[in-house]
Amino acid sequence: MSELRDNRLVILVIISMLVMGGLIFILSAGSMQAIYLGRQELYFFQKQMVSIIVGFFAMYTAYKVPLDTWRKYVIPLYFITLILLVVVFFYRPINGAHRWLLLPGFSFQPSELAKFTLVLYLAHYLDKKEALLKNFSKGFLPASILLGLIGALILSEPDFGTTFLMIAILIAMFLIGGASIKHIGGMLGFISPILIAGMMMGYRKARLLSFLDPWADKYTTGYQLIQSLAAVGSGKIFGKGIGNSSQKLHFLPEAHTDFIYAIIAEETGFFGAVFVIALFAVLFYVCLQVAKMHKNKFKSIFTFGIAYCLIVQAGLHIGVVTGALPTKGIGLPFVSYGGSSMIMSLFMVGVLIRSAEEVQGESDV
Repeated sequence: MSELRDNRLVILVIISMLVMGGLIFILSAGSMQAIYLGRQELYFFQKQMVSIIVGFFAMYTAYKVPLDTWRKYVIPLYFITLILLVVVFFYRPINGAHRWLLLPGFSFQPSELAKFTLVLYLAHYLDKKEALLKNFSKGFLPASILLGLIGALILSEPDFGTTFLMIAILIAMFLIGGASIKHIGGMLGFISPILIAGMMMGYRKARLLSFLDPWADKYTTGYQLIQSLAAVGSGKIFGKGIGNSSQKLHFLPEAHTDFIYAIIAEETGFFGAVFVIALFAVLFYVCLQVAKMHKNKFKSIFTFGIAYCLIVQAGLHIGVVTGALPTKGIGLPFVSYGGSSMIMSLFMVGVLIRSAEEVQGESDV
């Protein structure tokens, strides 16, 4: 019993540590970017604080909703997500991408909502269609088409980082849900040429080639990765100290968002960088234990899917920063600057805490 109660507390403590740590590094890296843009020094820090406050309200709201209640809203939420992903194309592009709904006073990325929609829909579907999952036309194909439509819209924005994240979630949830490995392989065989073709177009091809050899074009496509590696390497064992990053002085682009882990490694060194990885690893392990303890298949897969979404996104971010993966615009959950990501990530944590609580209820019966 105490172990079950502790799971909720462990999740909350880990998230709080990541959020507070993120604020520190946003203050460190974001202040220079704010000054460069002609804003006051605390601009990004203050905006992130607002997102965190809203995010914790969202987390509490999600925590109060029983997991089974979400199943009633699977279809409406799917179509709302689909509509929002279409609407973004009617707004002006930012940095060449249609990813944001630009509303008075704030902006929102529907792709962040799409992550939650994907996990919820698939958890519901895998439970409801359990007997048909091995049947390609009646079990596997319908979900693949519906979720593929969401993925296609996100890919068209274009947002390759989120697309790869959603494919990773889809594969993992299909596997644990009992789908045929042959069908999953066939799906990958179908979408892989599309993804490869997209990656070999325009600036994405240059990014991919610079990932293989960033020093071949160190002043353009390879510049960001080289500066990121310089930040990570210069932190050595113990780091330069909080606030003492040199790469944030306009050397490393997007230091407070897509490359914040590089600043963490530079300022806190190897131990600080590993500590962040350890926090995500413990979070995933605890959520995995909660998922395994559920007797209800929907709740188990739903819990796994949300935890997997967060840990894979963290892995993609760290992989990009350290040069293990091609450069993609993807933030570190709970740490990177970004309102939509922070709010939706904390919202999903509310679902995880609710899941841990319901496991306790099941054990009491």
